[in-house]
Amino acid sequence: MDVILVDESMLLISALKNLMLLVPEVSEVEIYTDGREFLDIRSNNPPDILVMDLTMPGPNGLDLLETCKATLSADMKIVVFSSATDAQSIKQAIRRGANGILSRLIVFEEFKEAIQQVANGKQYISSDLRQNLINSVFSDDQVVLHLSPREKEVLQKVCSGRTIKEIAFDLKLSAHTVQYYHRSVMEKLKVKRTTDLIVYAIQHRLYIPEVK
Repeated sequence: MDVILVDESMLLISALKNLMLLVPEVSEVEIYTDGREFLDIRSNNPPDILVMDLTMPGPNGLDLLETCKATLSADMKIVVFSSATDAQSIKQAIRRGANGILSRLIVFEEFKEAIQQVANGKQYISSDLRQNLINSVFSDDQVVLHLSPREKEVLQKVCSGRTIKEIAFDLKLSAHTVQYYHRSVMEKLKVKRTTDLIVYAIQHRLYIPEVK
């Protein structure tokens, strides 16, 4: 198994390299501290497993993930090994093609297990992240369930850039009624400004902008 580690912490990936080389299934380990350097050198010869951080110089982790999935070998598996382990970062990494998500708090035995599972075609999320991710999924679903059909409709139009008056005209409602729905959505999503509402809706896929 050919493994590449990409992380700006040379100390961390040097130590990981030494440990990985003790694993019988691992034949080679290379390390890079910059995603762009990795792409420049190994684009034509991608590894079996790429282990990468989400926060590093060059292209950020999510951009590197997207580039790798779009341009490198479809057989290459990607494991995110990062301190950026909030639920939203995990979901974004999974959507962009990560096969595994690991926090930096795990022991090496779990790290090794994750690499082996991913190499065998499975997905892996480290044990310390699973419950947080599950809680986040249920929380997001509850928010959506608590929005009424009219509130969802108003949310879509607010996110698309329509003003209160324009929304009122479109929905054949009074501006006062639309304003009420707007405030209700913001309270349920726990945001205080319209800009924060739009960002929240996009991040949680309650609104998907049209690509023009």
